[in-house]
Amino acid sequence: MRVEPLEGRKREVLAAVVRAHIATGAPVSSSRLVGRSGLPVSSATVRNVMASLEEEGYLNQPHTSAGRLPTAQAYEFYAREIAARARLRPADQKRINRYLAAEEGDASQLLGRVPHVLSELCHGVGLVFVPPLAATVLGQLRFVRLDDRRILAVVVTRDGRVRDKVVRARERYRTDELDCMSTYLNENFRGWGLEAIHAELERRLAAERSQFLRQAAALCQQTFDLGDEPSTVQMEGMARLVEQLEATDPQALRELLQALEEKERLARLLADCLESPEPPVRIVIGLERLTPAMKDLAFIGAPYGGQTGVVGSLGLLGPTRMDYARAITAVRYVATLFNRLFAEN
Repeated sequence: MRVEPLEGRKREVLAAVVRAHIATGAPVSSSRLVGRSGLPVSSATVRNVMASLEEEGYLNQPHTSAGRLPTAQAYEFYAREIAARARLRPADQKRINRYLAAEEGDASQLLGRVPHVLSELCHGVGLVFVPPLAATVLGQLRFVRLDDRRILAVVVTRDGRVRDKVVRARERYRTDELDCMSTYLNENFRGWGLEAIHAELERRLAAERSQFLRQAAALCQQTFDLGDEPSTVQMEGMARLVEQLEATDPQALRELLQALEEKERLARLLADCLESPEPPVRIVIGLERLTPAMKDLAFIGAPYGGQTGVVGSLGLLGPTRMDYARAITAVRYVATLFNRLFAEN
């Protein structure tokens, strides 16, 4: 959804309407807005501005005598133009640090704590997405000779995952040859995606016929052929999300819970963060494109991994009527923490 910028009084009034609806969940009237928001204008002026915002698709009026409700377009505006500029609350930063930054352990171990932290802080579903190993970033690679034909390939990814695989080589290799190959690959491809490494080796081999490159490409192909290892989604906070939802229809809740249990949908949402050019936080209001049951949910997500390459993504799933400033600043801060951790590792 593309939201056109609003200026001046329209911007102030719409932000105040969204804040009031987040706080109460009730339609917002012009008189209530002036009384509670401190806008320095009359209720008649606010009423005219709200009518204009309704014509532009930012507000709707469920009943003639009732106040107005923000639409998904209004929440999109608010999340991007107002909440995205917020600063993390000092108390929230301390809570996040207590769970993550001060804990001992490597980044991959601490990732398991992220869903709990985001869920507890923002009262939604905290999520972490770890892509398939073949789609992740190389930290280090080493080939160890076992005998004439068998080689132990050890792959350490940027997110700290370690995979070892015994490769049955087509040729005989000496230990010094394997050491040379390991050094070449680490110096040239640390920070590259595993799939991209093989593609680049093939490109270099086509440009320069070299026995060394041919052997390196062959070993990488066997090493990175990891089968159909799936991506993983860790999540926590379904009960907190249900508490926040306004819908009381049991059938709607059943459909929503069933949709959330199908982690492939969430994996798709989180994977979009890795490909999105939208820095640094991805905001999606209304998730009906995944399933109609998720139309009243919003997603705040961010990639993590540092300057050497994206490793995965994390985020929060919550009701459309969520505290966007808190969610956006928390997700952004946690992603920044892991960027730093992976850079240090």
